[in-house]
Amino acid sequence: MLSKIKIVVVEDEILIAESLRMMLENLGYEVPAIFNSGSEAIKNFRPGFADIVIMDIELANNTNGIDTAIELKKICDPPIIFITNNTDERIRKKAIYETSALHYVTKPFTKLDISIAIDLTLKLSGDKETTSKNTSEFSHMMNDCIFVKDGSSFKKIMISDIRFLKAEGSYCNLYYNDSNILFSENLSFLEGRLSFAKSLLRVHRSYIINVNYIKKIQDNRLWVDDEEIPIGITYKKELGDLIRFI
Repeated sequence: MLSKIKIVVVEDEILIAESLRMMLENLGYEVPAIFNSGSEAIKNFRPGFADIVIMDIELANNTNGIDTAIELKKICDPPIIFITNNTDERIRKKAIYETSALHYVTKPFTKLDISIAIDLTLKLSGDKETTSKNTSEFSHMMNDCIFVKDGSSFKKIMISDIRFLKAEGSYCNLYYNDSNILFSENLSFLEGRLSFAKSLLRVHRSYIINVNYIKKIQDNRLWVDDEEIPIGITYKKELGDLIRFI
């Protein structure tokens, strides 16, 4: 017998949360928990707890769904469906590009809206898992370099030569040696493709750095050569765990 797909709800409005629970259970899904704040979700989440997370962007206790999604990614990176009544385009793009969100549903929503969002999320996460597996197998063989398209050919760049990557809107610049390459993909996409490179670490929503090029750290800033780079609160602990301070 196939086990039910587990969907966790993170929503601070009780009526909406309970309505979602009923919709999901009527659709045949299991709802192991409902959390009313981001901090509660982070505290109780664990690998295998949910196959999908449906989460409001605006949550109680001064938390929000975007920052919560970033923290959940550090635990097990579940696919996320955001629900919100916020129609701000900037918020929408931030929610999609800086998290593991695979779908975005505006309030008020119907049972059909949720059903379609789940079906698309399951399909996209399945495709993503297959791509990730293929990339991981290749990276195991070539884990010290990448090949970047250069005209009609591919140019080899050693991971050790990469200094940092910087988000430029929906694009991204990769700086290596004394050169740089502009990618049409966003920083989160490249973070996934470069996940095999252990020396590359995201330290801010706009930066991934090669930790071997850090020259100085001061308060919430660090320097890679002459480039001053901010350290995001979300990423500060992971950076601290990698560095030995005396």
